[in-house]
Amino acid sequence: MYEFSSEGENIMNEIKNKIITISGEPASGKSTVKKALVKKYTELGYNVHEISTGDMFREVSIREYKKVHPEIENPNLADVQNDEEFATVRGQIDQMIDSLMAEKGIEINQKERPNDVWLIDSRLAWHNIPDSYAVRLTINEKIAGMRVFNDSSRGEEDQYSTLKEAIEKTIERKLGEISRYKERYDVDLANPDNYDLIVDTAYSNTDELADIIISGEKSYREEKEYPKFWASPVHFLPVQDPVQLNMRSSGNNWTIEEISESIKENGFNPIEGEINLDEYNGHLFMRDGNHRVFAALAAGKTLLPYCSRKVDIEPINMKASEYLSELYNWADGIKYYGYKIGKNCLFEKFNVKNIIGIEKIPSAQKVLRLDSQSGDGR
Repeated sequence: MYEFSSEGENIMNEIKNKIITISGEPASGKSTVKKALVKKYTELGYNVHEISTGDMFREVSIREYKKVHPEIENPNLADVQNDEEFATVRGQIDQMIDSLMAEKGIEINQKERPNDVWLIDSRLAWHNIPDSYAVRLTINEKIAGMRVFNDSSRGEEDQYSTLKEAIEKTIERKLGEISRYKERYDVDLANPDNYDLIVDTAYSNTDELADIIISGEKSYREEKEYPKFWASPVHFLPVQDPVQLNMRSSGNNWTIEEISESIKENGFNPIEGEINLDEYNGHLFMRDGNHRVFAALAAGKTLLPYCSRKVDIEPINMKASEYLSELYNWADGIKYYGYKIGKNCLFEKFNVKNIIGIEKIPSAQKVLRLDSQSGDGR
């Protein structure tokens, strides 16, 4: 709600037009999903307006950086963001962009615009336009580096000679952004409280991601419940052996195949499909929902909603050698239901090494050593 003065002080009625602010970590897929959103909203009959503060910052900052450092022929964003000598100029560029975004938000919400959608790709637009639907995309650092390294369409500043360099520079850029916004605005970009929707885009389908954003934004405007956190099941670690998963669940008496067919026929209900997880040391362990995960994969889904609770004790209560078998069964299940049944090529070559974050789990360290000593680990 904004205030203004006109022959005395008046207060504008609260207006929430369709403004979606998309923040995200480097290589998390912001530009790709924005293209999908443009296509889908256009097909729905909306006038779509695109704004990218990232493009604005990249163009202006690299141009100004070359003036300060003419000896650097092709500077990249990591150089720009982490050069302390460039901090003052960088701050001036930030202020200019932030002011433009805040003014734009006020301008858009001066009246109702039911036929228009604004898609704003920006690290801080959610903060400058508080009535926007704030989306944040996250990504595993190694996968982010691989995306950057393999994407020849990126500018010269994002071209690297080795995969290791691409991963290191992507991490450096991510940490630089977080530090810069914390110092300048006292805003933590990684704080989930700042956003309405948070999606990890590893092993995700872009069209599906766009549909989640569209549904989430609609629920936001209508003040209806919608899950905040979404990720591919490759982020979830099992605490039960999935080998018995195709037996009927005592809770709902449905097999994986029956749940999958229901999803195909009736659509995916995000509230009913939410997975309960335990979060330990930054990683997600499945408390329940094994049937629903494999059924969703079989139905062609790549992203699932989840809620988590923090726990102080690692949920794995078995020997590393026993957990080895469980992890292979879990990875095989993801590949079987995701690729063979769900026909999703993202899971065609999936194996236990692709389970995200596994190398940081204390109980899995021995598992990985066994895996590296015996070929495929079997």
